[in-house]
Amino acid sequence: MNRKTGPLGKAIYEFTPDKRGCVIHDPETPRYWYNYLWNDLGYCAQVSQTGHGRSSYLNEKAEMCMLNRDAARYVYLRDEQSRECWNIGCGPLCEPVEDYRCVHAISSTELSSVKDGICASWRIFVPDDLYGECWLLTVENAGSTPRMLSLFPTVSFSLDGFSHPRYYEMYRSIEAGFDGELNGIWCRSAHPFAPHERYNGYLASSELVFSWDGDLTAFCGSLSTQTETDAASTARYQRPRRLFSGENCSNSSGALFIPGAVLQHKLTLLPGERKEIRLVYGVAESRQEAIACARRYTGLEQETALRRTGARDLGKYAPLSAVTPDKQLDQLFSTWIKKQVDFCIVGKKGVRDNLQIAAALLNFRPAKARAEILECLAHQFRDGHAVLTWYPYDDTRYSDQPFWIIWAVCELLKETGDRQILETMVPWQDGGEGTVQEHVKAAVSRLLADRGRNGLVRIFFADWNDALNIPPEEEAESVMLSEQFCLALKELEQMSLWLEDADYAAFCRDAFDEMKAAINRAAWDGGWYCRALAKTENIGSKDSSGSRIYLNAQTWAVLGDVVPKERLGALLEAVDGMERDFGFPLNDPPYDGYDPMAGRMSGMLPGLFENGGVYCHASAFKILADCHLGRGDDALRTLKKIMPDSEKNPSARSGAEPYVFTNCYATHPAYYGRSYQSWTTGTSAWCLKGLYEGILGLQRDYEGLRIRPAFPSSWQEAKAERQFRGAAYHITYRRGGDPGIVADGVHLAGDLLPDYQDGRVHEIEVTI
Repeated sequence: MNRKTGPLGKAIYEFTPDKRGCVIHDPETPRYWYNYLWNDLGYCAQVSQTGHGRSSYLNEKAEMCMLNRDAARYVYLRDEQSRECWNIGCGPLCEPVEDYRCVHAISSTELSSVKDGICASWRIFVPDDLYGECWLLTVENAGSTPRMLSLFPTVSFSLDGFSHPRYYEMYRSIEAGFDGELNGIWCRSAHPFAPHERYNGYLASSELVFSWDGDLTAFCGSLSTQTETDAASTARYQRPRRLFSGENCSNSSGALFIPGAVLQHKLTLLPGERKEIRLVYGVAESRQEAIACARRYTGLEQETALRRTGARDLGKYAPLSAVTPDKQLDQLFSTWIKKQVDFCIVGKKGVRDNLQIAAALLNFRPAKARAEILECLAHQFRDGHAVLTWYPYDDTRYSDQPFWIIWAVCELLKETGDRQILETMVPWQDGGEGTVQEHVKAAVSRLLADRGRNGLVRIFFADWNDALNIPPEEEAESVMLSEQFCLALKELEQMSLWLEDADYAAFCRDAFDEMKAAINRAAWDGGWYCRALAKTENIGSKDSSGSRIYLNAQTWAVLGDVVPKERLGALLEAVDGMERDFGFPLNDPPYDGYDPMAGRMSGMLPGLFENGGVYCHASAFKILADCHLGRGDDALRTLKKIMPDSEKNPSARSGAEPYVFTNCYATHPAYYGRSYQSWTTGTSAWCLKGLYEGILGLQRDYEGLRIRPAFPSSWQEAKAERQFRGAAYHITYRRGGDPGIVADGVHLAGDLLPDYQDGRVHEIEVTI
């Protein structure tokens, strides 16, 4: 296994040989390193390397139930003779343990450790058909004398997360107490405005419960709480009073402020003896449902469900894979990046974000991607623009939603080859319905109507960059969006020719030529493109008082085929000059103070987030732009820089989990190289596209699958597997010899693979 070490040589993590698991050896990671476990019912468990984390349920209408307060999910152990207390995952007590190990896997997380000869482990996973999560606790006496132990699985109950009238907070409406038939704690909600029935929680066990607490204050003690708004107390778990006093739980019921569940199990273990406890933690519509689920999943059915869950997840991610000369890249891209892309859409209800994720999902989950794209179209208005998010509802006028609609529909048609999609009826946000083709044409009309004084598309509140706001000038124009519109028009021209609609193809071609000319006339700044145009001043210009160059305006000029050949050299020189140790900043230099012409981004400290930080999502756009130009070495170098645990920015410093992409790295000296959030970032989608569609060149087309690689010069060989339109393509890339493509032994004249659609496996050989 490939082991990574910290500054003092201490092992931090390693990937398992199958690359599907990341083994963490030190609980004191730079920040919480999470895994996410979920199912299609809408239940999701966030699990850190200590085992704590938020659990939630989100129904099909995006009505949330946050199961636990303060991410409280803990297991405490106490030696009843020595009174030693500890956690399997070290936290929150932070008592030292030996042989700590956390395995974040694709379908589960398992923690294990040893304390004074007691070996303990805790496994968590989310089955397909449960509105909850399954736990397996194991304890073994590795010593030579009998041991008496108490185990205290502990959770909180919040059951909130939805809008309600003032003074109708959920804590006023819930109560928790022990239920003998459930063999656990049942937390009932009586909230009159709960949007669905699944606002009840429970923790149930397979084994005899010696004592319990439904009131977390009874377990934690009054000095272990802190007061919140309206006198609601939230339990703190670093030193529960009853645990350290040696007392048993008090058999309390909880209501009002801090209901939870603590189940005390008393065990006597002979030398070499091992015992298991199975638990279920989740939400239910009724007590009867909770009892039925507990009876099922506190038994051996739990093991069957785990195997079924693993098979489900591997099946989801199997249609796409690659083996390259870069082992670190393979570890990240074999399964983890697909899981991250898949997770980004869980509970996310935003048109722009979901469409980008869906376009990446097309590579391995086309049916899921199709459903997401059509759902996004349902939140488009008749006039062509769309909401930013439909949960929570936000129709602030962002200008770029129409572009993503056009682009995603084109990608969907290229993936499926199904012309009938265009005739599918989809609702409008403001009533009625129209065909997918009508939705696309409405988006085109919106962008054309939104052109400003220079002929570019106006920015309104913001475009892709939420933090670039130009409030002083309503007529300010977005160069990035105008370049994106050029790409959309080229795609539509190609689609129209495929549909044999010569008139609309000509319309799109003329609109592209007009927009491209307007951009090059008004936005070229001598060495690069401005980011936005306004009467007061242009944003991202060599003459700007603040930031002089923005990355996105350059990369999308390439992706939209806007930049003329005679300007390309200067543009690339400008972009290459922005390079940092761990990627490319969004803008350079950062704003050193608030500028009303740039808005929110300039109000941040220099080098944080959008204000000069390395925003990895934007660096991922650059990867595709490099591939578009055949700059495979540059694309790979950029990808390697923004990957977690990179050579010049290891996870020990950045804090980023080594198995998923993060959203940004700071260039501010006080936070240099460190990251903010991971998992929920569009970086994952664009980096997946960067490797598979860019570097390996697996590009969907209306006529079939094309291979147009931007193969790095250091690579001699690579392999990829891609399922496309019902056929499996096994592709081998080799450097040397006459360039060309051979499909099942037949030399092809171009780069378009046969569109087999036969359910069989086909061998493709690509010579670079």
